[in-house]
Amino acid sequence: MTSVLPDVLAEVSEQINPQLQQVQDFVDSELLVGSEAMQPLLDYAAQFQGKRLRAMTVLLIANGFGKVTKQHIQVAAYVEMIHAATLMHDDLLDSASQRRSLDCVHVKWGSHAAVLLGDWMYSAAFSSSTFMDDQTSSRILAEATQRVCRGEIEQNLSRGNFSLSREDYISQIDGKTAALFEAAASLAAYYAGAAPDSCQSLASFGLLAGRAFQIADDLLDVGGDEAVVGKSLGTDLANGKLTLPLMKLRDNLPEEQRQQLQRLFGNENSAGINLADKWPDAWADAVGQTRSELRSYIETAVSHLECLPNSEYASVLTDLTYFLGDREM
Repeated sequence: MTSVLPDVLAEVSEQINPQLQQVQDFVDSELLVGSEAMQPLLDYAAQFQGKRLRAMTVLLIANGFGKVTKQHIQVAAYVEMIHAATLMHDDLLDSASQRRSLDCVHVKWGSHAAVLLGDWMYSAAFSSSTFMDDQTSSRILAEATQRVCRGEIEQNLSRGNFSLSREDYISQIDGKTAALFEAAASLAAYYAGAAPDSCQSLASFGLLAGRAFQIADDLLDVGGDEAVVGKSLGTDLANGKLTLPLMKLRDNLPEEQRQQLQRLFGNENSAGINLADKWPDAWADAVGQTRSELRSYIETAVSHLECLPNSEYASVLTDLTYFLGDREM
């Protein structure tokens, strides 16, 4: 399946392109509109549009229930705005220099601007959501954003902790990444009029798909190609963030080599180190173990798509979810 996955994202985007354009139009006209002084900064931030996976999740689930409503367009826009805000803060915290092959906002405009712009984007999304007919979106997105912040805070507090447990790592990524996927999927079902059990099932789908996405991202950070990925890599090891692949490597190494890895952990000069060259067998095992766990989350996630009435869109979401775990971009 991996060989066809690079085409999946383009195919999905084309399939729902008119609806994605509605989302973008809503963002441009309602959410990314500030003062004259702010506009150059907002225009620059608008260039960081990525794969729009969260918006796609909302729209595909809505289509799976038979109809995309105005509320779906709004929710898709809100989750993308909140996600964009988290990226600006993440890049600053991680001392990353590039995203989407462009200078990060803090590099181009300074750290103060990056923090405040992220805050402004959060507030713009939440302010708009309060004008919806009911407050379900506001409540769920507020809860998700609180979990995102908690996950980021816990990860920041655990920097340099070479003994971090797998359970603590999963808890952190369920907050910082998976919570927003979970909210997007749950709200997509809710605004489609789905039954409560279907809303819960799709929330579980979003949580597990988001978890897989973050694990794949963490794997790319220590084994990807910056020219392909389009953002700074190698930041996790250098910043002392113990992710699942690094955890697997730690546990695969004998004591003396584990101590060598620990000396590299949190060392700002470690970003360019090739772990596959340094510990080929242990690293290959770590990658295999990480991918095995990642695949398990994906398989469980897609099992929750059976509640979608339209099996065509369940199939598209399945392909997209597998893309999350096999991507090289």
